[in-house]
Amino acid sequence: MRRITHPVFLFFGLALLLIGCKRSTPVEPGTSLELARERKTEIQNLKYHLLFHIPDQSKDPIKGEAEIIFDLASIPSLLQLDFKADSSNIRTVTVNGEITDPKVTREHVLIERGQLRSNENIIRIEFTAGEAALNRSAEYLYALFVPSRASTCFPVFDQPDLKAVYSLALDLPEIWEAVTNGKALSSQKDGDRKTITFQDTKPISSYQFAFAAGLFRKATDAGSGMTMYYRETDTAKVSRNLPKIFELHRQSIQWLEQYTGIPYPFDKFDFALMPAFQFGGMEHPGAIFYRESSIILDPSASVNDELRRASLIAHETAHMWFGNLVTMEWFNDVWLKEVFANFMAAKIVNPGFPAINHELRFLMAHYPAALEIDRSAGKHPIQQPLDNLRNAGSIYGAIIYQKAPIMMRNLESLMGEENFRKGLQDYLHTYSYGNATWDDLVNSLSKHTPLDLSAWNKAWIKTGGMPEVHYTFDKQGKKLTIENYGDSSRTGWPQTVSYDVYTTEGHESHELNIGNSGMAESEVDQTPVHILPNRGGRGYGFFSASPGDLEWMLQMVRTEEDALVRAGIWINLWEHFLRKSIPTDRLMDEAIASVTAESDPILMEYLTDKISKIYWQFMKPEDRGLISAHLEDAIFERMAIEKDPSLKRALYRAYVDVAISKQGVVNLIKFWNNQITLGIELSERDHIQLAYEIALRQAEGYEKILQQQLEQVKNPDRKAEISFILPALSADQQVRDRFFESLRKKENRTREPWVLQAVRLLHHPLRGNLSEKYIPESLQMLEELKRTQDIFFPKGWLDATLGEYQSTTAAKYVRDYLQQNKALSADLRNKLLQSSDMLFRASLAVSPE
Repeated sequence: MRRITHPVFLFFGLALLLIGCKRSTPVEPGTSLELARERKTEIQNLKYHLLFHIPDQSKDPIKGEAEIIFDLASIPSLLQLDFKADSSNIRTVTVNGEITDPKVTREHVLIERGQLRSNENIIRIEFTAGEAALNRSAEYLYALFVPSRASTCFPVFDQPDLKAVYSLALDLPEIWEAVTNGKALSSQKDGDRKTITFQDTKPISSYQFAFAAGLFRKATDAGSGMTMYYRETDTAKVSRNLPKIFELHRQSIQWLEQYTGIPYPFDKFDFALMPAFQFGGMEHPGAIFYRESSIILDPSASVNDELRRASLIAHETAHMWFGNLVTMEWFNDVWLKEVFANFMAAKIVNPGFPAINHELRFLMAHYPAALEIDRSAGKHPIQQPLDNLRNAGSIYGAIIYQKAPIMMRNLESLMGEENFRKGLQDYLHTYSYGNATWDDLVNSLSKHTPLDLSAWNKAWIKTGGMPEVHYTFDKQGKKLTIENYGDSSRTGWPQTVSYDVYTTEGHESHELNIGNSGMAESEVDQTPVHILPNRGGRGYGFFSASPGDLEWMLQMVRTEEDALVRAGIWINLWEHFLRKSIPTDRLMDEAIASVTAESDPILMEYLTDKISKIYWQFMKPEDRGLISAHLEDAIFERMAIEKDPSLKRALYRAYVDVAISKQGVVNLIKFWNNQITLGIELSERDHIQLAYEIALRQAEGYEKILQQQLEQVKNPDRKAEISFILPALSADQQVRDRFFESLRKKENRTREPWVLQAVRLLHHPLRGNLSEKYIPESLQMLEELKRTQDIFFPKGWLDATLGEYQSTTAAKYVRDYLQQNKALSADLRNKLLQSSDMLFRASLAVSPE
C-alpha cells in the first residue's frame, strides 16, 4: 500500500521544521561577517580556561586544553568554533559532559545542535596548539593573535565583539619566566618544571589575549608595581634606560586617567620586550609587547629617537582605553582604535619634550606617510569594507596610522578641544568593556556639537585619496578663492587652510575655513607678488602653485625662520616634484644646500630622507657618480662642525646611506674602526649597520669586517640576527640566490624584522641589476605571505623588494604581474600599487618612455 501525503501537511511540517531549527551560516574558512553576526546574537557570558604545556625543546609540539563556557540565547542548528590549524590537532571534544567525535572542517570545529542546550554550555577540547601565531625560539616564545590569529593556536570564537574572560595556566620549564594579561596567582614546582596559574582577565577580545614565556630577565618599578620582561644582556644599558621607561609609562597612564576621567581599566600593567618583534608594539591589556630596540635605546640615541620611544609607549598605553576598554565591533573599524592611540600619543608626549616643536613633529610624523599612499593608485578610504576576518590584516597601513590622526585633529579643531573631549568621555563611559562602531562614536560626539558631521564624514572617512586644492586671484576684486575637491570627484573636504600673500609691502596671512561646498574666499589688501599655499602645512592634500611661485619657494625655503613653514614648503615642493613640476637636479641642489643650513632635527631627518630618495631612485647611476663626492662632502663637513647631537646623528645616518666614493667608503671603514667619530657615540647596532654597508660596497677586506663584527657581538639574539642576514650580503650571487630561495619556506620567515632587513639588502641599488630577477618570484609569493605572516609583513615585503628600484625592467615586472593576476585580492593589489608608486614615477623620470 502506497502512502499518500497531502500538500497541506507537507507545508505545515516544513514550517514546524523551520521554526525549530534556524538556518546556520555556511561553513567557510575564516570568520565571515555573517557568521560573526550570528554568533554575537547567540553567545553570552563567554569564558575560556586554557592550559598550555610548553616543552623544553622548541621543535616539540605544545599540548593544550581548553574549557569554553558560555550561555546560548538561542540554539543554532550548527555552532562553529574557529580553529585554523590542522584538523588532526584536535584530539578530543567533550560537549556538556558527552564525548563526541571531533568534526573539524574548513577551519572550524563543528558542534551539532543536539549537543547544545539553552543557557550554560561547557565545551572541553584537548588539542595540539597550532604554531602560526606562536613565535618560538630555543629560549623563549610569545603569542601574537592580532587580528584574528588566536584560532591558529587554540579553538576560540575569534571575533572582536565576543569579549570573554580568559584564565590561563602554563606548564613550562622551571627556570622560565612567563607573563600574560592576568596576574600570576600561584606557581607549583614539579621537578624541573612548574605550572603558573594566572588570574582571570577583565572581558577582552580574542586578539588582545597573549602570553610570553622563556628565559627573560625582569625588573619591577617599586612605585607602580609594573614589571618589565626583557632579553637584553647588557645590564648597564638596561639600567641606564630603566628609570625613563617606567617614568614614560607612569606619565602616560596618569595623563589618560585625567583626560578620560576613567582610572586605568585593567588589573595590572606589565610589558615584555622581544628582540625580533614584528611590530613596534602590541597593546595586550596587562601585557604589552614591544620590540626591544625601540624601548632600550643606545647612549647615542638622538632626541628624535627618544621622542619615538615616548610616542610608542604613549600609543600602546592609550590603547588600554581606546581599543581595549572600548573595542571596535568589526575590524573594518580597526582604524578607530589606532587613530586615538596615535592622536592621544601626540598629546601625551608634548609636555615631556618642551624643546621640541610639536606642531612640526605632528606634521612630519603623519602627513608625508599619508600622502605617500593617497597619491598612489592604491589609495583607499580610512574605513574599508571587510567581509571576512581572514582579510583583516590587509586593512592596516599608513592611512590608519598617519591619515586618521590628521582627520581626528581636523575634527577636534572643528568641534573645539573641550567639546571633543566630552564626546570621547561619553563614548568611553557608554561602551566600557564592550564594543562600538564609528557611528557610535559620531553619535557621542554629536551630542557636544551643533555641527552636521555627515559631509565631513563622507569626505574624510568614506572617500579615498586626497583633495586637490587650487587657488585663483581676482586682481580687480582683490579676492583670493580656494577650491578644495577630491582628486577624482567634486566632493568638498572640510578643513582649515592658511595662505600667505606676499606683496611689495610685506606679507599677509589668510586663514580660510573650507566648508562642505569645497570653496572659500578671502579679501586681499594688495596685489600679490607671490602666494604661499598651505602655510605651515596644516591643510591636507595637494596644494597647487604656479611655476613662478615654486621657484620662489625653492629660493626662500632656506632663509625662512619658522621651521613649521619650512616643513610645509618642503612637503609641497616634494609633491610638485613627483608631479614633474620641478627638475630633479634643481630639487637636489636645494636639498643639499638646505642640509648645510637646517637647524631643526625633525626637518633634517625629512630632508636627508628625500635626498636619499632622489639620490638612489631618481638619479641615473652615472649622475649619481658625478654628484656623490659633492654630496658626501656637504654632509660630512656639516656633521664635523655641528654641535647639536640630534642634528649630528641625522647627518651621520645620511652619510652612511649615500657614501659611495672611494673616500666615502674609506670613511665608513674608519667609522667602523672608531678611527673617526666626529663626536658621535657609535653603538653596537651602528657598527653592525656599518659592516653591512661596507659589505654592500665590497670594500677590500669586508669579509673580515663582517666576521669580526659577528665575533664581537655577545648578545645571542643579535648574533643570531647577524648570522641570518650574512648570506644576503655575500658577494657570491649563488649564495644570495640560495638565500632568497630559502625565504619561500615559512619556517625561514619566522623572524620578520630580520627577513625584511635581509630583503632590503638583497635589493639595495648597488646590487639592483643583479637582484631585480627576484621581483617576479617575490610577487608570486604575495598571497601566501598574506596567509602565513603577520599583518604588516606583506607591505613590508613589497617595500623592501621594490622600494629603491628605478629601472623600466623592474616596473615592467610589476605591471606584468598585475596584468596576469587580475583576480588578485583588492587589498593586495592596493598594497602593490602603493609600494610600486615610486618605482613607476622613477622609471619614467630616469628612462622616459
